[in-house]
Amino acid sequence: MTTGPGYQQQYPPQWQQPWQAPPPPPPPPKRRTGLWVTLGVVSLVLVVAVGAGVGLVIRSQRAGQQQAVGATPSGEPGTVVVTDQEIAQLVAGHSKALASGDVKAFTSIFDQKNAALVRQQTRVFTNLRKVPLAEVSYKTLQREGRAEDSFGRGVTFTQDIAFVHKFAGIDLRPVSEWYRWTLRKASANAPLVVTKVGGAPPPISDDEGSKTMYYPGPWDIWPDIAVVKAGASLVLARPQDAALARRVAPTVSRAARSALGYWQANGDSSAPVPSGFLVALTAGKAQLGGLFRQSKATEEGVTIPMPTWGGGGDPVKVGGSRIVLDTRSPFFATQAGILEVSTHEIAHALVAGLDSADFSLFGKANWIVEGFAEYVANRGRPITSNLRYQEGRAYLAGQLAVPFRGELPTNALWDFKGMVSINYLMGHLAMRHIAQEYGEEKLAAGVLAAYSAPGDSSEAALFKTLGTTKAAFERQWASYVREQLG
Repeated sequence: MTTGPGYQQQYPPQWQQPWQAPPPPPPPPKRRTGLWVTLGVVSLVLVVAVGAGVGLVIRSQRAGQQQAVGATPSGEPGTVVVTDQEIAQLVAGHSKALASGDVKAFTSIFDQKNAALVRQQTRVFTNLRKVPLAEVSYKTLQREGRAEDSFGRGVTFTQDIAFVHKFAGIDLRPVSEWYRWTLRKASANAPLVVTKVGGAPPPISDDEGSKTMYYPGPWDIWPDIAVVKAGASLVLARPQDAALARRVAPTVSRAARSALGYWQANGDSSAPVPSGFLVALTAGKAQLGGLFRQSKATEEGVTIPMPTWGGGGDPVKVGGSRIVLDTRSPFFATQAGILEVSTHEIAHALVAGLDSADFSLFGKANWIVEGFAEYVANRGRPITSNLRYQEGRAYLAGQLAVPFRGELPTNALWDFKGMVSINYLMGHLAMRHIAQEYGEEKLAAGVLAAYSAPGDSSEAALFKTLGTTKAAFERQWASYVREQLG
């Protein structure tokens, strides 16, 4: 599933018995990209509803840059003032220090009397120097508070800062994590120092979204980072999970080859897709919800798409994705389970860069987004081996909260009364039906059309590509579902 200040996608949990109607889970973020099954799914968290999120975040990002206006000297004797130039120099020096590997210069901007803060930022520096970033810089965003005092008193205010970065081969474009710095200037002649560092909140938020914009990264909160290559992909883990990361890496590499191989064989070769993926391992739901976001997690894994930095005129609106997997998930009990959840999340990240990121009320159709990820993760396996198979049979028998009416799941009722897992299966079966009835290339073209479509027209775009109507498709699909699960 997909989530983030844009959207998230998640993979649902798989501990309930699939033939029983599961109890209603806590509502996951609007618009997922992952594995949440009664069984497992993916989610993309942040700002508002589905596709609207990314578009809004991108627009807010540019607005934030324009709003970063500081004080200008008033000429009053004894005035304490922080100018735009002073902040720009501080941020530029911080960028240069990270890029050049100068830890002393990097930590010099922080309050040297605050030993804990200096230690924390030294650790951030060390961690960032371990991860293979092709581009790094810090940029100013929005500012809040007084940056000038005409009575000679010190000033304290907050300045939001974007950490702009790019993983080569993994990110299509530079993306950004947002910090909130508390800045202090004690007197007219005192240096400007950072006294506190945290995550900046999203410009627009809701009760189900993340409290921060892609913060914290693992470099912010882990004492050390194990970086393991997985083919063209990377697996990041805490030091105590380094051995697990090495065991998981070949499976992640295999999942990436499978998803990329599918697209290379059937998709548009000119479409912007990455050649590798970033996967971070966490242990438990608290950690899962606290990496690249701060929100309550209910998924087994999540894919968090990140908007392109400053990409107003760039056709690629989603510059990269961050995949986070819960190693305490039942999927991690077997290699097959790890492969499934990894492939599902990678399938989300594979097509994230195709998203138009146009404003929409309901977002891309979940049955397309999640159905495609489920299809890619389960290709070549009979439907009878699917963990949701018995639940699907119960659905057709009228044993779940809602009876099967031969209609595709809607976003509005996606989470209704514990129906998330069965909706994943219905999306999966829709994709299997398309592949069998129209062919794999038509399936890939339909998914591309759905992601590229403006607003809430993803379904219409897919059906137009297939050369059919929704009503005609649903009739065919309903018969197919009964045939597969009957």
